[in-house]
Amino acid sequence: MELAQLAQAYIHLKPYAATEKRFTSLGRYAELIAAEAASDIYGGDVVVEIELEEGSLVARVTVVGLLLGLYGGIADYKGFKESVVEMCDDAREFAVDVCGPFTKKASVPKEEIYRFERRLKTPGKLYRISRRLEKLERSATDLSPKSVQKELSSLRAELDAVAADLTTEELAAVEKGLVRSKKMPAPSQWPAPEPRAISRRDEDADQPQLFGGDTKDPLNPKNRIVFRSSTFVTKKLKLRRAKPKNEQLLPEG
Repeated sequence: MELAQLAQAYIHLKPYAATEKRFTSLGRYAELIAAEAASDIYGGDVVVEIELEEGSLVARVTVVGLLLGLYGGIADYKGFKESVVEMCDDAREFAVDVCGPFTKKASVPKEEIYRFERRLKTPGKLYRISRRLEKLERSATDLSPKSVQKELSSLRAELDAVAADLTTEELAAVEKGLVRSKKMPAPSQWPAPEPRAISRRDEDADQPQLFGGDTKDPLNPKNRIVFRSSTFVTKKLKLRRAKPKNEQLLPEG
């Protein structure tokens, strides 16, 4: 079954040296704090994935799950956009809730946190598509029909890339939610992507770095994965953590 990547905390500590036992201890601790954060924010019924890579220390803490199971149905474009903004808020909150306790457990000063990113993953991709569609609709009258079709083709490529993270039902709901008005065709009528068309950029590249460092995140083949795990977080009976409206964070850009 396809599962959407709901959020990821990316933490790069540099310099950082530890024994195998210490790496394992950090990995197990990351499991605990990630499961707690996922339970509080998403209400459980999700999977948290932990990956620690040596070479200083790179931690990727990811939560995956079913979008419709967590955010419900999407009645129209307004409901779709509100749901995507909420998904992005939750993704940021998850990453922050993981980073603080993890770096404290690793016993590193702030200056050794080389890089920390709140990665929006699937919600970030959906948000970017909705923003591009809004921009296209506003400027459609100033563009030639060929230019409009080219942009829709590019959007089709991005939507096809997101589809790999979604179930058939979720993709149908997303396509329904992307129907803004009669001015723009429904996604099912968007032209096919041009040959070799790819998403313009990874959604992670849009996230501001809270600390310095590169903007790329290659998995260095010389660095070993020293810890990897996948843990299912059971569903909670109580409601998900509520956020006051005036404290919600809107996606950048």
